[in-house]
Amino acid sequence: MKIIDKFIEYLYMPICRNYVRYILNDKPADIVVRSLCVPYFLYLHHYWPRFNPPRSFSEKIFHRMFYNRDPLLTQISDKLCVRDYVAQKVGADYLVPLLWHGNNPEDIPFNNLPKKFALKTNHGCGYNIIVQDKTNLDVDLTKRQLYNWLNKNFCTESFLGLPWAYKNIKPTIIIEALVDDNGKLPLDYKFFCYSGSAEYLLMTFDRFGDLEEKHFDRHYKPLNLWNGAPQHEKKIEKPINYEEMLRLADTLSQDFDFIRVDLYSVGERIYFGELTCYPAGGMARFIPKEYDFVFGEKWNLK
Repeated sequence: MKIIDKFIEYLYMPICRNYVRYILNDKPADIVVRSLCVPYFLYLHHYWPRFNPPRSFSEKIFHRMFYNRDPLLTQISDKLCVRDYVAQKVGADYLVPLLWHGNNPEDIPFNNLPKKFALKTNHGCGYNIIVQDKTNLDVDLTKRQLYNWLNKNFCTESFLGLPWAYKNIKPTIIIEALVDDNGKLPLDYKFFCYSGSAEYLLMTFDRFGDLEEKHFDRHYKPLNLWNGAPQHEKKIEKPINYEEMLRLADTLSQDFDFIRVDLYSVGERIYFGELTCYPAGGMARFIPKEYDFVFGEKWNLK
């Protein structure tokens, strides 16, 4: 690890998190927070940020984390509560079947679960365990991992401490059916949606293995955009249910000036993944840089 990366991880980020947590609390960002974020933004994106009024997509992600305290963002960031929101908007048929949920790892009915399932908590990012064969699952290790996640606050203990939408979610364990495509995890379709219109698509391949990505516009035209992961070089045929995915993404994004709608497609069946209000926490670099402003141009902040 580079010296500057060690400085960022072990000194700079904790200073930011502690200031936000203990001084700022739930209040919108002040000049101290904005000033603390400027050098890190410059380090990540290689241009000087303008947070107010913001122009680029990354600036607007930071602006939302700084100022937007809409409770709806908390509701849709909660991976359990968002199910009710989706069912109301587009119907429950698009939800991955829920097998169990609860607050205590000791209560998980492992013996009654199917061979395959997805185990996660509802209150952050990356808190997932994909179980392909439960006979190989170390139950005690899994419980310890769940206890660890349940005792974390993703907002106050991650990165710069800014993703407010996660701060007040009550931690809960969720177990869902594992959606797979002939034994493989399905492709992930991440639609960047602005005020009810899906304008861009990020497809991710093998997201828990050798991750690859590819960007498209709404009309499925590939974009020459690098966002951090290796590019998928093979030609990708348009899914047969692409228009239905667009319709779902448009409908699910109507209440937001921006939201990312994540969907899965298996054959002709579409499943809801999640709604993401802070993609990559505003930290994903756009190459070429112009795309950061292209993606930001369509976002008309409320």
